[in-house]
Amino acid sequence: MTTRSAAVPHGLRAIDLPVVIMIGAALNGLVVTVMQTVSAGGGLSLTLGLSPFQIIAILVAARLMLGMGEPDAAGPWWLDLTVAALILVPSSAVSWAALAIYSGYHAVETRAERRTGALLFLAIAVASLWSSVILKWFALPVTTGEAFVLGQIMHLIRPDIIQVANVIGNPDTHSLILMTRCTTADALPHAAIGVAAVAYLLGDVRPERLRQALVMLAVIYVAANLVRLGGLAWSAESYALVHGPIGANAFDLFQAGLVLTLGNWAGSS
Repeated sequence: MTTRSAAVPHGLRAIDLPVVIMIGAALNGLVVTVMQTVSAGGGLSLTLGLSPFQIIAILVAARLMLGMGEPDAAGPWWLDLTVAALILVPSSAVSWAALAIYSGYHAVETRAERRTGALLFLAIAVASLWSSVILKWFALPVTTGEAFVLGQIMHLIRPDIIQVANVIGNPDTHSLILMTRCTTADALPHAAIGVAAVAYLLGDVRPERLRQALVMLAVIYVAANLVRLGGLAWSAESYALVHGPIGANAFDLFQAGLVLTLGNWAGSS
């Protein structure tokens, strides 16, 4: 006969080990990313190389994990110990992989808000692994595809703009080498998770409304990112403006505002 902790008041568990481990795994992944960004000279952005959607989603996932819904049974001690050891490794990929395994287990074993929180942690981990590891395996096709679309649009305005593989611009003056970090495929999964996280935090989510919000997110984000990439490829002067602290922070704020707006709409009853 298993003993449940249902008698513990809502939100007052003394130590919620699964939540501590999940937050620790997520924080380790973020800290390693920040250290890599700063060491590479990318400390001008307000988010220090982090997706603002990761931050929003992690906070919401932790809040939901502390909510209603107890595990069906205590998790195996060796799983807690193994994941806790893995998140001490100074590698974001290892931390995200450990979080994916651990949150996946708890998504199966829990109910109600805790299950939603575990699923959000799982989505965060998978999206982070996609951006940091898996996407790099398909870097050239992804970057070439987005550069092709951008090149076709820009060529209508400036015939001197040409696109070769993942390079776009005027070869005689200024060209942009499109990297995976700048593509829609890199950021959109995190944005979608952010919308879902905000929606679930605000209220009972209707699946059809959430789907509509995600479709609107995809359309708006693709268009906005193409405009941003167009500015980067237009000239050296526009590249400096868009890629500098003003442009980078403005785009970060736009992304956060878009996620909060659509998440609020999807979570409204």
